[in-house]
Amino acid sequence: MDIYLIDESKRYTLQFPVNPLDSISNPKEKKFSTTDTVEFGEVDISEKGSKIREISFNSFFPLQYDSYCRYVYIMAPHDYVGVIESWMDSDTHVRLIITEFNINELVNISKFTPEIKAGEDGDIYFSITLRTYKELKIETIINASSEDSGGLENNRTDNSQDEYKDGDNVKVTASSLNVREGPGTSYDILGSVSNGTNLEIYRQYGNWADTYWGDHGGYVCLDYVTKV
Repeated sequence: MDIYLIDESKRYTLQFPVNPLDSISNPKEKKFSTTDTVEFGEVDISEKGSKIREISFNSFFPLQYDSYCRYVYIMAPHDYVGVIESWMDSDTHVRLIITEFNINELVNISKFTPEIKAGEDGDIYFSITLRTYKELKIETIINASSEDSGGLENNRTDNSQDEYKDGDNVKVTASSLNVREGPGTSYDILGSVSNGTNLEIYRQYGNWADTYWGDHGGYVCLDYVTKV
């Protein structure tokens, strides 16, 4: 299992170096309103939609690489803490990817608690809670006679992007596109593919995708490919 947080606005990927120490809490709740009736007492009435989902887990940032780490070139523990806290301070919503749970969605970091345990030389333990991000669409009346907008202005930022699934084929549009070990520019370059090369998608990670490339696969940025 691999867990990523991706800041798509800055094309920055943080992969947690150590998997959760116990379990991942990933509940899904329906919305109900409770009404008191004379004949039956309290009854629950199902409402449209679902409650915001909270995903939480505990782990730690190790001072040095060990066999339980998900990759070799780990950052210093305080660097991981700094990145996560900067996202919280700037209200940045990030994309959460958990491979084994097939989770790939935008979230806000609602709670992050780092701590240093006695006897742990430099390791930083933490708990983190993430809440599903839902973009609010607001329509504002600007001119009832406007022909172009029909009297409505859509203030929603367009964050739409193509979605890819296993088996989709894409063609490289850049003159040369790097293939990397992971979904981000911080990962080592494994090689490159030239303009017009066709690649087969395995799994999408935000604006990156793992592809069937070479003997072991590799990640490419989806900004420089187009669907075939």
